[in-house]
Amino acid sequence: MHHKTQSIITIGVVLAIMFSVAVLINSMDLGITGAATKDCECSQDIDCDDNNPCTEDICLYPESCAASKCIHKEIKNCIK
Repeated sequence: MHHKTQSIITIGVVLAIMFSVAVLINSMDLGITGAATKDCECSQDIDCDDNNPCTEDICLYPESCAASKCIHKEIKNCIK
């Protein structure tokens, strides 16, 4: 067998094994993500309070911990 053909077959077998292991692990639902977990930035507007009376504190996407984000919208003509 030609060396290139043998190499291609070997790579194909290794990739098939890796894919099979990945599918098996995924089907076990072990919660393995490979990413560090983070605390939710917010789950409601009050979590975003920056103690600035001249900003409207808003929690964007509170229903999704991974996507939640605080924004502080400036209130026009606000006097501290």
